Amino acid sequence: MKKSKQKTFEEYTSIVKKLWSENTDSRVSDDNKDHFKSTEEFLQLFGNLSVGEYFMYVINPNSAIFEYVSPQCETILGYHPDEYTAELCVQIVHPDDLEYVIDIQQKIANFSMEIVPEERVNYKFNYDFRVIDKKGEIHQIHLQHFFYELSKNLLPNRVFCLATDITPIKVGGIPTMHIYGIKDGLNNLLNSKTNSSLQLTKKETEIIEFLIKGYTSQDIADAIGLSKHTVDTHRRNILKKNDCSNTSELFSLYFKK
Repeated sequence: MKKSKQKTFEEYTSIVKKLWSENTDSRVSDDNKDHFKSTEEFLQLFGNLSVGEYFMYVINPNSAIFEYVSPQCETILGYHPDEYTAELCVQIVHPDDLEYVIDIQQKIANFSMEIVPEERVNYKFNYDFRVIDKKGEIHQIHLQHFFYELSKNLLPNRVFCLATDITPIKVGGIPTMHIYGIKDGLNNLLNSKTNSSLQLTKKETEIIEFLIKGYTSQDIADAIGLSKHTVDTHRRNILKKNDCSNTSELFSLYFKK
């Protein structure tokens, strides 16, 4: 990832809110906390499998409002649920991890807009990074999130996030995103068996795997030493010879068992 000129927390927060709100529908936040009772029960089920303390939150991406934050947040990070906002989320990320985290947010947005709209609820995004709690202590947080409610236009309405403190087993390292398909069991997309009937060269497979990670054509060009024009040409050829009209159709075929 290219390093850019250091931005202020206000600028980073603005970037995050824009990423969350793009390609979403406006919706009034639900103030009825009873709506999330089932989500709390869901969280308790995670507890038996968790490798550390954890808390959850639910975001309205269009408004960047945290509609619900579980009380365990205060136990882990020292912040009351009412204090947990988009601004705080940015401010507590370790400075050395912040640009990586925002880059991951961008790649998630890219991937989400490329897949078939109805399928957006069938993917989970995982990554871990360092945060600084209210006392100034560093924690490694493993974040899992997915779109668990779509609008009538099939755009993200609510995002469920589960944050686990994995400090006892890991601290540091470059934040890296993993995408899992959750429709038919939990499968890491880049480690899953793909449709062998697709007509793909080694280079074309490499390009598709970058697209799955949320890379743009320019990102791919920078990563593999080609021009953006060449990458775009590869993408058009991949679609044409596999009879796909867009990347969404290609992804559907690529992961078809």
